[in-house]
Amino acid sequence: MKIKSTALSLILMAFIAMVLTSCKDKKAEPKSETHEELHASTAYQCPMDCEDGKTYDEPGTCPVCKMDLQELK
Repeated sequence: MKIKSTALSLILMAFIAMVLTSCKDKKAEPKSETHEELHASTAYQCPMDCEDGKTYDEPGTCPVCKMDLQELK
């Protein structure tokens, strides 16, 4: 019985130590812009301007004329 309580105490202490050491604040690392963030300001538009200046955040095709959207510069 004493062996079980000693083993349980050791496991409990190890668990508490693990919880206490894993909760420390980590220094904030400087963020670098990801590929998506770099292209977040890029707008795409139909070359035929079928939708009177409507722009899109992602490349694709125009829903009206099915042409490929072009990047606005």
